[in-house]
Amino acid sequence: MKLATITFLFFYSFFSSIYATNERVQEQNTDSLRYYYNLANYPKTSSDLPKAYKFYINLKNENLRKKDTLQAVQNFRQIAIMQNNWGDYYASESSAVEALKLLDNFHLNDSTITEAKLGLYNQVGRISHALLKYDSAIDYFNKGLEVASSQEDINIIINNKALVYRDQGNYKQAELEFTKAYKNSLKLNDSVTTSRVLNNLGLVRSKLNHPMALDNLLEALNIRLKYNDVSGSYSSYKNLSIYYSDRDNNIKALSYANLALTAARKTNQASYMEDALSLILNFYKDENVILYKKLKDSLEIAKQIQENKSALLKYNVEEEQRKYQESELQKEVAQRKTLFAQGLLGFIVLFATFLYFILRSRHKKERLQQVYNTETRISKKVHDEVANDVYQVMTKLPDNSDILDDLEHIYSKTRDISKDNSLIELNSSFEETINELLYTYKNESVGVITKGIKIVNWNALSNIKKVTIYRVLQELMTNMKKHSQASIVAISFSKNKNKIHINYKDNGIGCDLKKQVGLQNVENRIASINATIIFDSEPNKGFNVKIVV
Repeated sequence: MKLATITFLFFYSFFSSIYATNERVQEQNTDSLRYYYNLANYPKTSSDLPKAYKFYINLKNENLRKKDTLQAVQNFRQIAIMQNNWGDYYASESSAVEALKLLDNFHLNDSTITEAKLGLYNQVGRISHALLKYDSAIDYFNKGLEVASSQEDINIIINNKALVYRDQGNYKQAELEFTKAYKNSLKLNDSVTTSRVLNNLGLVRSKLNHPMALDNLLEALNIRLKYNDVSGSYSSYKNLSIYYSDRDNNIKALSYANLALTAARKTNQASYMEDALSLILNFYKDENVILYKKLKDSLEIAKQIQENKSALLKYNVEEEQRKYQESELQKEVAQRKTLFAQGLLGFIVLFATFLYFILRSRHKKERLQQVYNTETRISKKVHDEVANDVYQVMTKLPDNSDILDDLEHIYSKTRDISKDNSLIELNSSFEETINELLYTYKNESVGVITKGIKIVNWNALSNIKKVTIYRVLQELMTNMKKHSQASIVAISFSKNKNKIHINYKDNGIGCDLKKQVGLQNVENRIASINATIIFDSEPNKGFNVKIVV
């Protein structure tokens, strides 16, 4: 009986270990969910979004493992929103599509399911539009219209659908859709929606030389002025400028373009101000201005091409990884089922022929097949680093240019992560590469001093860390050149055990660090290689940065 007890305990332990993983999942409490929701939607520091993103990824995986599909869908939606907010449109599209696939198993008679599908269809449609995937965008908006029930939701989707046709150049179809949206907006008695649709309708009709085009545009503007809709007024002024420009009335076109810039400044939104300035530049025949416009347009085209290539590569990599993981999971499930069946059969046979198997068990050891869970993370992080330094174009403008100050302001606000795609020589002497970078900022008014750069064993660093150090120094020097008014910049390098210390100092005007949200880009780069960075600055006391890699 002693041997029987031992055998029973062995099998009990064996079966328990098979399902142990499924019993370790813990529920997230309400306070924790609220905390990470606020981090995701109202970030205050550079680390908030990464923390929230990691939390929702883990929560999504837990809910999928528990087969809690509806909660997993909500997790996917939150992940897609975060990805969209930081500009990773393709990843956001992929997350939203995954959520839609999960919802395919549910019926639409549940209002929660309908609402989720509607939101996801609209979101994927807008992302597809941003990625210039027009046919896909129209398809998703049509799916959204199939499930939408309220006039508000229908109007939003029709308006978004019309915008796609407009950007395609299909103005006749765009006019039909905007007309539908306009009629619906009158039923809703919503002045904001009415003015928005009228403005869009007027611009499309202007392209079709419709006699009501100007009336539509002016009516939309009057509604917005009446309700002090500054953001909407900007759009109306812009479209009126385009209307008169298309008809070679440059005096009125320039006048409305200047009004658009005034409204854009009130909104304090960089994208609006950039659009308004770009509109104004169309009326300047200065050689440098023309060069700037051509360069900006070529950069936008190159950026979009690179984004599409990156999106396709990322999609292929993620699809292959997903297929591989599914294959491995299926193998693991089959192996566990086989082990379970074999164990159960052995357990039954053991009780049926108790004495026989006890004697045999002394001379035989059962060998369990070990399960190898191979996870290949193919995560080649493709960054969109196409855009060149627009600031170089600004330096070519004459000092008395009326738009120089505005361009500098726009540049400082529209600098984006990973836009600089200049080639970094990693195979040659990295010390020389850093020196060349730093001394490109040296001129008659700014002195650049380096110390200790030869002490560092650059060959011991990975290429990822080299690129990060290069980019961070590049951003610090660019920030100095644009904002600090410094005459001397000193950068020292030192080693302490296995750590590299980089100290940056300038004697510029300094800044209030609490207001410098642009420094998040540098912080994110440093955090990506598990390094640390400390900023130290006050107005009129220079700018200091300490980096430890």
